[in-house]
Amino acid sequence: MGYDPDVSERLLKRVRKVITVPMGVKLPPYFDPAHHEVMGNVIGRCNVDFLNMINSVGNGLVIDPERETVVIKPKGGFGGLGGRIIKPVALANVHAFYKLFQGKIPIIGTGGVVEGVDAFEHCLCGASAVQIGTVLVEEGLDVFGRLEMELAAILKRKGYNSIAECRGQLKEL
Repeated sequence: MGYDPDVSERLLKRVRKVITVPMGVKLPPYFDPAHHEVMGNVIGRCNVDFLNMINSVGNGLVIDPERETVVIKPKGGFGGLGGRIIKPVALANVHAFYKLFQGKIPIIGTGGVVEGVDAFEHCLCGASAVQIGTVLVEEGLDVFGRLEMELAAILKRKGYNSIAECRGQLKEL
């Protein structure tokens, strides 16, 4: 649905009428600026309050060579890819939508947040917050303290007093 702007718009407008709390949308990965612009226009017309990007990159196949089996369980091994491998796509989407909306819509950056530097990069691209998934499953709840310490160390080293100061500050050459 996220790749069909007409269907997305119809659904978002219907849902918006009944949602009484802030409404967010988790977007799929878009791979071309034309798609960012089209969906940006849809989101702008539907009064979306925040964005979460990106959802997993679909239909990858991960193999455990030691066991000679698929790693992802559903659909015969085909499933959504997350973690480090999708971070560049996630960052591109966060940055594109941050620029499209001139920082006026909060964005939750999702994809490849494994270390504090990953959260920092998402914020540089415009994310107001980050979501973690894969590393949470791998490390458990202790991951939050580790990420917080790593991010705080980066901010201090770079001279930022808060995460808000670096939000959207990615320099383009």
